[in-house]
Amino acid sequence: MALKIVVDSSSGLSRADALAQGLYFIPLSVTVGEKTFSEGVDITADEFYKLIAEGPMPKTAQPSPKLYLDVFEEASKDGADVLLLSISSKVSGAFQAATLARSMCHHPEKIHLFDTLSFFGGIRIMLGEVLNRLEEPIDELVAYLTDLREKIRVFAGMDTLDYVYKGGRLSKFHLAVGIFLHAKPIGTLDEGSVVLAGKAIGTKGAMKFVIDRSKAEPIDFAYPCYLFYSSDRAILDRFSSQHFYPSYPDKSNLPIIQIDPLIGSHIGPLVYGIFYVSVEKDKKKRSLIQKVRDDFRVRFLKKNEKTKT
Repeated sequence: MALKIVVDSSSGLSRADALAQGLYFIPLSVTVGEKTFSEGVDITADEFYKLIAEGPMPKTAQPSPKLYLDVFEEASKDGADVLLLSISSKVSGAFQAATLARSMCHHPEKIHLFDTLSFFGGIRIMLGEVLNRLEEPIDELVAYLTDLREKIRVFAGMDTLDYVYKGGRLSKFHLAVGIFLHAKPIGTLDEGSVVLAGKAIGTKGAMKFVIDRSKAEPIDFAYPCYLFYSSDRAILDRFSSQHFYPSYPDKSNLPIIQIDPLIGSHIGPLVYGIFYVSVEKDKKKRSLIQKVRDDFRVRFLKKNEKTKT
């Protein structure tokens, strides 16, 4: 029996997109001013960024377990295994709500909860792998995802420190220093939590920082690599045309996705960056060994050629 997949709206998919792919969908909520929206249902990313540009700071809240319970019961009613790819438990209380909902199900043994320790592009990468491995035993699939989760990277250039500061991820002193220096923060994920990878002077410096980190933790292009932005596509176009593609000249037209409202609530507008899978450490080591062997072989062949002449 085919595995049933559940995603939440932090994947950046709308309800319509999810249903079109045969997925079950959990809409997470975001509040702007006095109004609460279900992302992927009654508010688009562009509408969200337009609203927060008018002043109000967005807020998020833990979803109701019943939201998950209804979906889990529907997906498992024919006895199928159900796999939830959840937004990081370090970012949202959604995983906690899903865990409670699972305990209330008629067949909890059929409900498998996977904490992606990620969101957005990271979930999209994992989802693609799951859809390609639907026939694998669920235990093997979860083990594969657990390994893949450790290799997913994100580096995001941000225009302002305000959202990071108000989210409790930056001290008031560092906020003041950053404003004084016109510093641009670069966000990343550390074991599922949004943290600062560093700060750079000016947008150009921040874009270079993102590229430098992608070189230090090399991209494995055997997997999807997503370029993303929040409120303004133009800043991503600048990043990709002036920095990313010149650094990776054999690549072009990589997929572009827009940050959903819930994640945008944590990092704000004018954000750009990359989500990708990093090359395994042992693979990098093997490639270095192979390089040494190749260099030795070249030198050996050249020496033999000189001896023959």
